[in-house]
Amino acid sequence: MIFNRRAKLADRIADVEAAVRGRDGAAITRAVPRVWQAAQQATVAELNEALPRCAALLPTLGTAVGGQFSVLCGALVELGARGDPLLAPVADGLAGALAAADRFRRGWQRVRGDQELPDPDDRSCLDAAHAALTQAYADERDALDAVAGWYAVGTWAMPAITLLQQSALVRATFPHRERLLALGAELAGQRTDLECVLGLLRVLDGEPLLVLHRPTGRGWRVDIDGVADNFQLHTLLAGALCGPAEQGLIEGPTVDPSWVEVATDAPEERFGGTVVGCFDLVDGHGKWIWDEGAPADIPLFDDARVVVLDPPSYQRSWNNIRRFPLMPAALTVTATLTPAEATEWLARVAPPAGAPGRVSAGSRHPNA
Repeated sequence: MIFNRRAKLADRIADVEAAVRGRDGAAITRAVPRVWQAAQQATVAELNEALPRCAALLPTLGTAVGGQFSVLCGALVELGARGDPLLAPVADGLAGALAAADRFRRGWQRVRGDQELPDPDDRSCLDAAHAALTQAYADERDALDAVAGWYAVGTWAMPAITLLQQSALVRATFPHRERLLALGAELAGQRTDLECVLGLLRVLDGEPLLVLHRPTGRGWRVDIDGVADNFQLHTLLAGALCGPAEQGLIEGPTVDPSWVEVATDAPEERFGGTVVGCFDLVDGHGKWIWDEGAPADIPLFDDARVVVLDPPSYQRSWNNIRRFPLMPAALTVTATLTPAEATEWLARVAPPAGAPGRVSAGSRHPNA
C-alpha cells in the first residue's frame, strides 16, 4: 500500500480541527501527537501548508490548551516551516498569558503575602492555587483565567523563542514587543522560564557601539546584530579588533577562530571548549559591563553606547557556545576613529571604577 505523506499530514491536522469544532478535549489530546509524528516525515512544502491551519486554531483553544498546541506550532517552524503565520497568534497568546500570570501573581500576594508562588511545572499545586485565587477575585472566571495564565505562560514562550531567533526583521516587527517586555518585567523575578523570551525581545539589531581601547588610544565604531549577551559581545569584539598593530588593531590577545565562528553562526554541533576573555569591558560612565548582561544594558553616554576595553584585571572564561543557537550574530566595524577623535572620547569617558569579584560562567541554552 502506498501512502501519500501530504494527505497524511493534512488528515492529521483535519483530526485536530474536527476535535476543536466538537470541543472534544480527549480527541484533541489524541490528535496532536499524531500531527507531530506526521510532521517529522513531511517535506518543507507540506509543513508550509500545514502551519497556517495550525496557527489558525490557536485563538480558539484558550490559554491553557492553546499554549500546549503553540509548542507544536513552534516545532513545525524548527522543522523548516515559514514562521510568518505564527507571529500574530503566538504574540497575542503570549501577551494574554503574561497578563493573566501577572494577575495571578498579584492575587496570590494579596491572599498569601510573601508565601512562595507555586511552581508552574508542579501540577499537584493547581487546586491550592485555584483556591487561593478564588479568594483574591470575586469572579470565578477571573480566578480561572489567572490560574491558566500562570501555568501556561511558559508554553506560550517556547514558540516565541523559536520565532524571535529567525531574523532581525521578526524581532523588529514582533507584535506587542514593548507590551510583552513591560508585562514580563513584572514577572521576571518569579519566573526564570521567561528569561530567554525576554532576553530575545531585548536583542539589539543594527545597533551602533562606540568602542575605545584605553591602552593604545584607539577607537572604532561598530554595528551589532543578534548579540544575545555580553559574553558573545566580548568574543566578537576580540575577533574583530585583535590583530597586528600595524593594521591599527590590538596586538597581544590570542583569539581562537572557533570562538568567533561559534559566536557568529556556527551550528550547534561546533559548540564546545572554553573562551578566554581578552579585556575588562567598562561603559562610558566607568561602570563594569557584566559579561552575564546584554548589550541593551549598556547605558548611553552622550547619546552613544560606549564600550571601553581595558587590560583584563583577572583571567575569566566561559563556555564556547551561543546562548540562542538558532540566532546568528554579527559585529561589523563601520569606521575607525581618527587619533584625535579617539583621544577626545577617551578624555570624556570616566576611568574604571574597579573590577568586581571574579566570575566565570557559561551561556545558557534557550530551552534549558
